[in-house]
Amino acid sequence: MTATPNPPPVVAVPGSSHARGPDVRIPTSWQGSSSVTPFAQGSSSVTPFAGAIGYSSQHALYAAERDRWGKIAYSSSLAETIMLEITAVHEGAGARKKRGVTIGNICEGKKDVDAQIDAPRLVELALETVVPKLRKFGGEFIWCVEEFVIRDAAWVDLSGHPRSVPYFYDQCLQPSRKGNKSIFKSKQFALMVVVPEVQWSEYENWLELRAEMQAKATRTSQPSEHAAVDTAVSRNVTVTVSTKGTHQRAESFSHTAADTAVGRNVPSSKSATTSLAENELNELFLPSMTTNNSVTVSTKRTHQRAESSSGLSGASSPPRKKNIPPAALCSPDRDRLKEVLKIGGSANLDVKKVFGLQNENIQFHHIPTRAITDLLQNAQYHSFSVDTAESSIGQLTIDTSTEGFIGIGGFKTAHAGWLTLTASPSTGLGSVPRHKVVVKRPFYKVFPTATKAGPYKVGRFALADELPKLFREANVLYWSKSLLQLTYDFIDRSIASSPESPPFVVPRVRFVEAGLALCYSQGGSKSGAKSGSMRAAFLLEELIEGGDDMFLKFIHNMDANPLLDELDYGYDMAEFFAFTQHVQYVKTGQLAFISDYQGSTVLLTDPQIMTDPSVSDGFDIFGDGNIAESVSNFETQHACNEYCKWPGFGLKAFVKEVNDENDKEVNDDEVEVL
Repeated sequence: MTATPNPPPVVAVPGSSHARGPDVRIPTSWQGSSSVTPFAQGSSSVTPFAGAIGYSSQHALYAAERDRWGKIAYSSSLAETIMLEITAVHEGAGARKKRGVTIGNICEGKKDVDAQIDAPRLVELALETVVPKLRKFGGEFIWCVEEFVIRDAAWVDLSGHPRSVPYFYDQCLQPSRKGNKSIFKSKQFALMVVVPEVQWSEYENWLELRAEMQAKATRTSQPSEHAAVDTAVSRNVTVTVSTKGTHQRAESFSHTAADTAVGRNVPSSKSATTSLAENELNELFLPSMTTNNSVTVSTKRTHQRAESSSGLSGASSPPRKKNIPPAALCSPDRDRLKEVLKIGGSANLDVKKVFGLQNENIQFHHIPTRAITDLLQNAQYHSFSVDTAESSIGQLTIDTSTEGFIGIGGFKTAHAGWLTLTASPSTGLGSVPRHKVVVKRPFYKVFPTATKAGPYKVGRFALADELPKLFREANVLYWSKSLLQLTYDFIDRSIASSPESPPFVVPRVRFVEAGLALCYSQGGSKSGAKSGSMRAAFLLEELIEGGDDMFLKFIHNMDANPLLDELDYGYDMAEFFAFTQHVQYVKTGQLAFISDYQGSTVLLTDPQIMTDPSVSDGFDIFGDGNIAESVSNFETQHACNEYCKWPGFGLKAFVKEVNDENDKEVNDDEVEVL
C-alpha cells in the first residue's frame, strides 16, 4: 500500500457494540433547525449539550496569560531581591524643609525586585506603577509624565545616576561576622514619583474650573432632565437614570462655552481622553424597548441618544451629530481696553537694553565630575584641562545692562546670560537652547585716590592675565566636585554597612554645572585682529534659582565651623558641611578639604580647596583663598557635631580649643560698576 498523508477512510461496521459515536458539542444556532435531520443509529439520537459556545470574555485574557506564564517559565529565580514602596507626591507643601505631600492614597508596594536594578529601570518601574493610578485619580486631567521626577527617601533625583550600576545594592551589603566578606540582606526602600509644583497648581486650577462648569451646567440641565422624564411617562415607559459619571451627565445636557474649550487641561463637555473605540462602543448602547416597555437611559452622552430616542418603536438609525451654536462673542471691557491701548501705543524700544546684549561665538569646555581614583590613576585627569577634542561650539549671550547684573564678590563679577550649543548634550549646561547661565569674570578695584578706600570702579585684566585666573577657578571647582563625591561615597558605604540607620537624614547637595567659555575673533572687529584668535574668556555656571534670598554662605575659609548662628536658616546644612570637612580631612590623610561652602541648600558654588603646607611646598596652588594654616589647625578648630559623632561613620572626635577672641566682621565697600 502506498503511504499517504491523509488518514484512512471511515467505514461503517454493521453490528458494532457501540450504540452511538462520540459526543460532539454543536452550536445552538445549528440546533432545532427543521432543515437538519439529527443523526440516528437505532432508536438513539444526538442530544445537544447546554452551555456557552463560541468566544467568551475569557478569551480576551489569553495573550496576557500567555506572556505571564512565558516569563515565569523562562526567568531565573532571584536570590537577591529587595522591596520597594512607591508613592506619588507633589511639591509645594509651603514649608521649606518638607519634601512633598502624598497625592491621595497612591502608595504601592513591590516585592521580589532584583537587587541589581539600576536607576533607569527604577524610574521605569516607578512610573509604570504610579502613573495609571495617578491618571485614575486625576480623572480627565492630562498629566505631563515627562516632567515627573523620581526620587529616593533622601530626595535624590534618580535621573542623574548612570545605567547598569545597581542603585540600592550596596546598601544591602553587611559585613559578615565570620570574616571580612560582606553578605547580602534584603531591605525595603522608598521611591517617590514627584509631580512638580507648577503642574500640581495647574491641576488644582483645573479642578476649580471644572467645578464652576459643573455648577453652571447643572443649573442649565435641570429643565432638560424633567422634560425627558415627563415624555417617557406619557408613553407609559419606565425610565432609569444612571447617576454614574455625574460630571459627564451635567456637561452633556448643556452646550455652553465650555464645549469650545481648547487646551491640554480645560474641562469640556466631552472627555479629552475619549478614544475612538469608546465612541463606537457608546453608540451600541442606545435605548432599546424591552418586553415590559422599560427603557434604561444612561445619562452618559445624552446628547447622542436624544436624536435616536424617536426610533424606539421602529428601526433605529445612527445618531446624528448635533450642531452646537458657537458661544457669543463678548466685547472687551472698554476701560481696560482704553488703558491697554494707551500703554501699547506708547511703547518704545529699550535701546539701552538691546545695546547691553553682548553676543559671543564660543568654544565651551565643560567641567566634569570624576572619581578621586580616576584623578590619582590617570595623569591627564590630575587637573582640569582645556582639551579641544572634548569642547563644544556654540553661542553665548551676555546681558551687560544694569538689569542683567547679578552681583559682585571679592574677585569676580556675575551677569545673566544664555548659552546655546550647536550639539546639545543630554544633561548639563547647554542641554536646552538658550540655557540660563551665570557669566563670571575676574576684576580688580580701581580707586579714585591713592588711599584705596571708598567707592571704586571695576577694572578688567588683560586676556593673558585673565585666562589663568579663570582656569584656576575652574580647576578648584573640578577638584571640589571630586572631593564631594568622595565624601558621599564614604557616607553611603558607612550607612550600608552599619546595622542601624543614622538618626538623621543626610542632605544631598552638589556643585553647579559649569564650564570655561573661550571667545574667538571673527575678523574685522578691529584693525590688527586676526580671524580665529582668542579675544575673551568667561566662567559659565548653572543659575541658582531664588536670588539673594536663597543664597547663603555656610562656612568661611578662615574657620572650620559654621558661619551661621544656631537659630539662622541653613544652620543645619552648615553643620553638615563642617562634617564633610572632617571626612575629607581624614580620607585624604590630613592633606586637603573643601572650604568656602556657599550657595543654596541644593546647589553650591565658588568653593575653595584648602591644602596642608606640605602639599604646596611654598608654591601658590589652588588660588589665593587656599590658607594652609586652616588645614594645620583643623583638629583644634573643628567642633564635632551629630554627624561626626554617629558611630556608624567611625570618625575620630576632635576637641575644639576655646578661643576668646572676637571674630572680626568684614564690611563690604560700596561698589560702582562700569
